[in-house]
Amino acid sequence: MKTFLPFLAAVLWGLSFCSCAAVTAEQEEDTLTFHPAVEPLELPCFGPFVRAYDGAIVGLCGKSAYRSADDGQTWKTTQALPDDGFLLGDYSIVRCGRVLIAAFCNRDEIKHGKWAEGSPADWEIPVYSIRSTDAGRTWSEPLLIQRDWVGALRAMAATKSGRLVLATMAIVPWHHIIKVYISDDRGEHWIGTASLDMPDCHIYDHDGAMEPKLIERKDGSLYMLIRTTKGTFYSSVSDNGGVTWSQPASTGIQNNNSFGELAVLSDGSWILIWNRDPELPPFDYHPDPNADPNPWAIEDFRTPRDIPRKELSCAISSDEGKTWTDPVVLAKTNRVWIAYSVFFEPQPGLFWIYAQMGDLRMKVRRDDLFPPAGGE
Repeated sequence: MKTFLPFLAAVLWGLSFCSCAAVTAEQEEDTLTFHPAVEPLELPCFGPFVRAYDGAIVGLCGKSAYRSADDGQTWKTTQALPDDGFLLGDYSIVRCGRVLIAAFCNRDEIKHGKWAEGSPADWEIPVYSIRSTDAGRTWSEPLLIQRDWVGALRAMAATKSGRLVLATMAIVPWHHIIKVYISDDRGEHWIGTASLDMPDCHIYDHDGAMEPKLIERKDGSLYMLIRTTKGTFYSSVSDNGGVTWSQPASTGIQNNNSFGELAVLSDGSWILIWNRDPELPPFDYHPDPNADPNPWAIEDFRTPRDIPRKELSCAISSDEGKTWTDPVVLAKTNRVWIAYSVFFEPQPGLFWIYAQMGDLRMKVRRDDLFPPAGGE
C-alpha cells in the first residue's frame, strides 16, 4: 500500500461533509492508503461519463456539460442547464442511438421535512431529464419526471430495444421505496411503471429499498441492485423491460447500508465497487435476524454514521453476478468515509473510479487488480 493525497475532504452532494481536525498527542493520525496499482486521476468533473456517438466522453457538473475528444486529456465545456432554477445534483447519463439522455436531481429545489412527522410530500429532490442530439454540445430544456426525495440517482439503462429505464426513489410513511420509469422515445416522455418496497423497514430515516443500480443482462432482462439495511444487497429482475419486477431478494453480498456501484465492462463481465466490513464474509452472506447477538444487526443502528465506510473494495463477475472474484481493496482510511463511487472504463481494461465521499479520483488497470490466469 502507498499513501498519498494528504488532505482529505469527504464530499456528499458536492458539499463538504466533514474535515480532519488537527492531530493531538492522544489522537491517531489520519491515514489514507491505496492499492499499489492505483494512480491519481485528474478530471474537471467526476462523472458519471458516457461515450457519445462521435467517440467523445461526456459528463456533467454544476450547470455545464464537459466533452473530451481525446480520452480525458483535454475538456471543453458548454451550458447544459438554465441559468435560473437548476443546479445539478446526482445524475445518470446514457446513450440511446445518437441521443444522450441525462436524468438528474435538481439541487436548487431541495426541500427538507422532519422525519416521521408531517408528510412525505415535505421531502423533495425533484428529478428532471435533459437530452442532447449533438454529442453533448447542446441540451434540451429540463423535463420534470418526479417530485420525490431521491438520495442517489445512478440507475438508468438504455436497453437493446431502445427503451430507457430509470430507477429513482421516494419516501412513504416512513421509509424509502424505489420507483421505476420508462421512455420509448429516448427521453421525450416518461411513464411510471412500478414501485419496489422492502418489508419490515420502519427503523430510521435511511431504511427501506434505496439507491438502486440498473444494468441489462445478456438475455435482455434488467437486473437491479438495491441498498438495504438487511445486511446484504438485494436484487430484483424485470423480464418485460421494466414494467414489472420480481420481489426483491437477498444477493448474499454483504453490504453495510451503503450505495453499490455496479457496471458492465467492455468484455461483458460485471464490476462491483462497494463498502463492506472486512471482518465479515463478502459473498454468500445471509445474516440470521434471530441470532443473539446478530453478527450484522445493521437495523439496530439509528444513523448510517454508525456504520463504517472506511474501506472501498471491488470484485468482478464473469457470470452476471452468480459468482465473484475475491474482493480487492482499492482504498482505506482510519477516519473519513470512502463511499458513493462512480465508475467509467474509457479504454478496455482501464478504470476511472471516483469516490464521492472522500473526493478520491483514481485510475487503475484491471490486470493490476485482477491478474489474468498464468500472470505474475
